Amino acid sequence: MKDNKKILIITGTRPEVIKMAPVFHALKTNNIRVDWCHTGQHDELAMQAFNIFNIKPTYILSRPEGNSVTSLLSGLMNNVQQILEMISYKAVLVHGDTATTLAGAKAAFYNQIPIIAHVEAGLRSGDLRHPFPEESNRILVSKLATKHYAPTLLAYAALVSEGVPASNIILTGNTVVDAQLYLLEQGLLPNEKSNIIIVTAHRRENWNNIKIICNALIKLSEIRPDLIFKFAVHPNPIVRNQVEEALLGQDKIHIIESLDYFELQKSLASAKLVITDSGGIQEETPTYRIPTVVLRKTTERPEAINEGFSILAGAECEEEIIQACLLMLDKTISNEMKNPFGDGKASLKIADDLVRMLNVF
Repeated sequence: MKDNKKILIITGTRPEVIKMAPVFHALKTNNIRVDWCHTGQHDELAMQAFNIFNIKPTYILSRPEGNSVTSLLSGLMNNVQQILEMISYKAVLVHGDTATTLAGAKAAFYNQIPIIAHVEAGLRSGDLRHPFPEESNRILVSKLATKHYAPTLLAYAALVSEGVPASNIILTGNTVVDAQLYLLEQGLLPNEKSNIIIVTAHRRENWNNIKIICNALIKLSEIRPDLIFKFAVHPNPIVRNQVEEALLGQDKIHIIESLDYFELQKSLASAKLVITDSGGIQEETPTYRIPTVVLRKTTERPEAINEGFSILAGAECEEEIIQACLLMLDKTISNEMKNPFGDGKASLKIADDLVRMLNVF
């Protein structure tokens, strides 16, 4: 084990765990010491993902107190700092655009870690306040990272346009596809489609739109009584309380608990349609050829829109949501349509590049 070439993976949410799990296992096959710090930004949901991918984090931290973005970020940075003071790492890996991503990158930068690698780099919505604060987080991380693993050509081009040297960017594909293909290859997911529509909505910018979304679902269930809706509600009480109040007594719309990763993938794989504001789910549905309605004004993942897998509906107008859903319900996603998020080999490309760089230091 090459202890003088230690790598630290930093995550805080379930999507980060899922997308970094294939990278972790790819690095371990290279006999590199890889530690994992989980900040606890999202706790229970993330621990489910660790179990699915058979990973035991080296460090499990407690979520900092305070609900503001500022207090969360400062608390996460302080907690990560304690880890970096204990062990000298050659590389720190962060993923995506969460508060943990920014806190990890900043802490690594301030501690002068030689390699600060950003997985899923270059995503841009083009609107600094949508999504908030994720768009600003990923832009700031790109200023601190020394290596950028771009999941798509559009992400690669965005980084180049912002002045990142092309030599510091690797086009990898998205590691979420690696995770999905693992489940498919194990025969763990259903092959047949159902009459079920899966719904999720949790983003901060949609907290004031939850009633609009629910009203659209009610009207859609009246137009299409042949369909069953399953609304997987985030545990955040700001979201949950509104959903439960708006959908009380709706026989065709079932409120279910937020699903762990495996159950979510089973639900997505067999769904007829997905309605979501989740960035991660936008990346996952193309693998299963499921039409998707995105409850956002803009998206940093336009590839699925451009290729016809998804459509933007926003979340501020009931009629626009309904019409987008009806349009996508009539859409067939053929097997010939190429997945814009990669071929399932992203984690191998990332691991190979990191091993090469570690041999330089």
